[in-house]
Amino acid sequence: MLRDFLLLAVVAGFFLYGFHLMKRVDGFFTENRKTEKQTEKKQDCAVLFGEKREPELEKWFRTAGFQVIFTDDVQIAREWGRVKYLVAYGTSDVDNLSMCSLFRKAYPKAEIYSVCNERPIKKLYRQTGTSIVYNKEELLQRMELVTLEHEVGGAA
Repeated sequence: MLRDFLLLAVVAGFFLYGFHLMKRVDGFFTENRKTEKQTEKKQDCAVLFGEKREPELEKWFRTAGFQVIFTDDVQIAREWGRVKYLVAYGTSDVDNLSMCSLFRKAYPKAEIYSVCNERPIKKLYRQTGTSIVYNKEELLQRMELVTLEHEVGGAA
C-alpha cells in the first residue's frame, strides 16, 4: 500500500515536471514567432532628401510598397531599417554629395539617385556610386519608371 502510494507520488511528480517543461517549450516557440513577425513587419524604406517634400515622389514610392522617409538634414537614423533607395534632390551639391556618401557607407546595397546641380562636379557623384540627373524634372521621370518597375517586379 505504501509502495503504491510512493509510486503514485513519483509518477505524479514526473507528470507535473513534464507539464512544466512543455509549457516552457511552448513559450519559447511563441516568443520566436512574435520575433519573426516583428522582423517581417519591417518594411523597405525609401529616403527622400531635399529642402521640401515632393508629394508626387512620395506617392509613387508608397504605391510601390515602400515606407517613405523625408529628411532635410544630412543624417541617418537607426529606426529607418532597410533602406533600398535614397533620392537626393536638394539645391546644394555639397548636401547632396554628403548624403550620398553617407548612405553609400551605411547602406552599400541601396540604390542612390541625386540631382547634380553643377555639371563640373559630376565625377564626385560617380565616385560615390550615385546615379545622377541634371534637373528635378528628369529625376521625377526616372523615379516614376523605377517605382513602376518595382511594382511590376513585385506583382510578377
